[in-house]
Amino acid sequence: MARASNIERLGAADAMLRARGNELRRYPSPERDGDRLYPLASPTANPSFTIEEDDTIYAIGSCFARNVEKALEEAGKRVLSREFELGQVGESLGDAANFFNKYSIHSVTNEIRWALERETFPGEDIIYPMGKGRYCDPQLGMARLDFTMEQILEFRHRYLDAVASVAEADVIILTLGYVETWYDRKLDLYLNVIPPAPVIRAEPDRFEFRVLSYGDVLDGLNDLYALLNRHRTKPLKMLVTVSPVPLLSTFRDMDILVANAYSKSVQRAALDEFLLDKQGVDYFPSYEFVTLSNPTIAWSRNDFRHVSSDVVKRIMSNVITRYIGGDAAAPLTAENEITKDGLVSSLKLLHKLEKFDDVLVMVEQHRDLADSSEDVLMLEATAARRLDDLDHSFAALRKASVVAPKKPQALERMIMLCRPMRRKDDARELLGMHEKSFPGRADFREKVTWI
Repeated sequence: MARASNIERLGAADAMLRARGNELRRYPSPERDGDRLYPLASPTANPSFTIEEDDTIYAIGSCFARNVEKALEEAGKRVLSREFELGQVGESLGDAANFFNKYSIHSVTNEIRWALERETFPGEDIIYPMGKGRYCDPQLGMARLDFTMEQILEFRHRYLDAVASVAEADVIILTLGYVETWYDRKLDLYLNVIPPAPVIRAEPDRFEFRVLSYGDVLDGLNDLYALLNRHRTKPLKMLVTVSPVPLLSTFRDMDILVANAYSKSVQRAALDEFLLDKQGVDYFPSYEFVTLSNPTIAWSRNDFRHVSSDVVKRIMSNVITRYIGGDAAAPLTAENEITKDGLVSSLKLLHKLEKFDDVLVMVEQHRDLADSSEDVLMLEATAARRLDDLDHSFAALRKASVVAPKKPQALERMIMLCRPMRRKDDARELLGMHEKSFPGRADFREKVTWI
């Protein structure tokens, strides 16, 4: 396929005119739009389509796709890539095997092609023997398959049946992972992961380590696009992104930091050219959301590799609010482009940074949303308490107790807050309410001896 010599060409006058209308054209600084970058980056996407309320979603790609699936499912969306029945073999693998993850564009395309054009599936040839009745399938991660070949192939076709629902999904989300790949010369096939050492030792000349180029990635994306359109009856709506999860290690003769920068940047660059003239395909900046944010809050477990679940929810909140269609779609402004889950996750991240003033500012920006969420109000109360604004904290707790009257936490914190506020009479009244509403929590009331 011939490639454009430039991503875009525009006359000088038109370029100047467009620039004047772009409110986000200048890079943030501490003095101007700094909160768009620090501590939580908020890059903006420009939707070319909408996700309707009842649209189904299929997510495929690297491990970050699993985070996307979970966040969307929790947001009430139907995620077809989480609907499967894989039988005994599939159940034995569980979640730890990561056999759903596809780390390169070729691994994604392999699986979808085999699912939709079943005659192309290599069958037994892709199931490598490891001795003593054990097999592996490098397209399915590092899982060891302690079953007969017949059982494995039956499972494999179940798996492909599940993947085939990508043709029926209303929206496809593709997450690109890495460009360090392994190639089976015998099968003329890119693999998902490195073959196990015993397999390489048995046929050392069969396998190659390959690093994908910009052209490799772009060709792979175009192949996938053509494959999907051959088998879909619905218009294609697809979000593409690059996983922020870095390489764990490299097989290249260079610093892992440099190798990872190439891996991510070459895929990110290829996506911009891929998007040219692709109707219904958008780039969504998950990668930028994470990598431009404060690393203290972007990564869970402080390992610099696993994205915080709160950050994932924030990202998907942005997806939902920007792409949701129908009557539920609100005007997209800086004040309302967030869901309730996204607001909670953002506030938790600010709490982690001890940015309590920023917590209160964000809550106030989303006052209507906040006043309907016990979680937001409790976070607001905590932030105000840390800033010694006891009246504000008490007011937020009172709202929370009204929003969630069957939960004792807000009421109990109000009672305890009465002590530094010197409001013993209010504490006695609240204790009476507590005894009536939560008779089984006498242990708490017995601790309130100061009144």
